Amino acid sequence: MNNILLKTRCTKGSLVVYDDKVAIEMSMLGTHKVNSMPYSRITGVEVNTKMAKIPLLSKGAATVKIYGQGNQILEANFVTVDDAMKAEELINARLK
Repeated sequence: MNNILLKTRCTKGSLVVYDDKVAIEMSMLGTHKVNSMPYSRITGVEVNTKMAKIPLLSKGAATVKIYGQGNQILEANFVTVDDAMKAEELINARLK
């Protein structure tokens, strides 16, 4: 059973950080697609802020890119800035 450490919305569905992998899960009317990468294949993570956080008005937006071996990239767009930072922290803590 995978423990979900963080689940947040992104343009493609949800960015989900598990204790053993990172996934982008897309759910639409009856279909469920998952694009995931185990920590053993992840080489790095990058957060780019697209829209600044404005108190009370906007949670901001950031793109989270998870880089894997062999040019594999998981990309989550329009993640709130706080969740993007948390995801980066959780992923980096699990990289060996």
